[in-house]
Order: sequence, then structure tokens, then C-alpha cells
Amino acid sequence: MTTETKAAPKTSTFSIKGPYLSAGRVNIDLARTDLLWLSLKINAEGGENAVHAHTQEDHSFVVLEGEVTFYDETGAGTTLGQYEGIMIPKGAYYRYLNTGGRNLFLLRVGAKRDVVEGQETRLKPDGSPILGESAENHHVDGVPIPGRSFGAA
Repeated sequence: MTTETKAAPKTSTFSIKGPYLSAGRVNIDLARTDLLWLSLKINAEGGENAVHAHTQEDHSFVVLEGEVTFYDETGAGTTLGQYEGIMIPKGAYYRYLNTGGRNLFLLRVGAKRDVVEGQETRLKPDGSPILGESAENHHVDGVPIPGRSFGAA
């Protein structure tokens, strides 16, 4: 009889750090497993400007610095400041904008399961897919400010 040995899951550590920006936005992956991931989103201006929903993902945003306004599909807004957050369940339509007049730093936590390979999971209200870093989502590449950084040294 053969005994199968399973490797123990490995833990990982991460630091929350990123550049201040003079324009645009960046997304920095911090940690990831099959079910859960964390990222740092930095916006000099703008945000995720096109209304969309994630069909297979619950996620949350926590403001680390700055101010953000989240809008639902009707245009109703919720403004959050430092150390405030929002939980967005799968299927809920939203968009967000940096409304604080300075860089916005968001911790984004996402969790998903049962994703069908090849199935679009980020959709516009009409059901068509939209990519986060697309012109349609008003993406502008981030321009780091030399010598200025946020977070862990």
C-alpha cells in the first residue's frame, strides 16, 4: 500500500508600499491564493470609472490614504475617508473615483470560487465584458513621482 504525502500549505508575508503618482493609476499585487488576493490600488486621479460588476467575486476596499467616492449603477454615491471601507458582493455594480484632491491609496481584498475557465467575470450593465486596464474603463498609466513612496520602507 502506498501512502501519499501532501505538502503543507505555505504562508507568505507582504508589505504595503507603492509610489506616489503625478498622474494615472497603478495596481500592485500584494498576496494571492486560489481563493483570496490583496492588492494596493493607487490613483492620482480618476479611478475605475466605468460601471461594472464582478460576477464571481466578493471584494472590499479600505482607504489607507485619501478620499474615494463609490457610485452604484444609479449614480448614488458613498464617500469614504482614511481607514473606512466598503464591501461589494459579487454581482453588485459600481465604479469609484478619487475625490480627495491628492493620491488615493486603497487596499483591495478579493475572494472568488467556482470560476469557469474562459468565462468573463467583469461585466458592464449590458452584460458585455470590460477590462480594468482598458481605455473604455478610462485607464491612464501611472506616472511615479521620483523619491516619493507610500507605506513600508
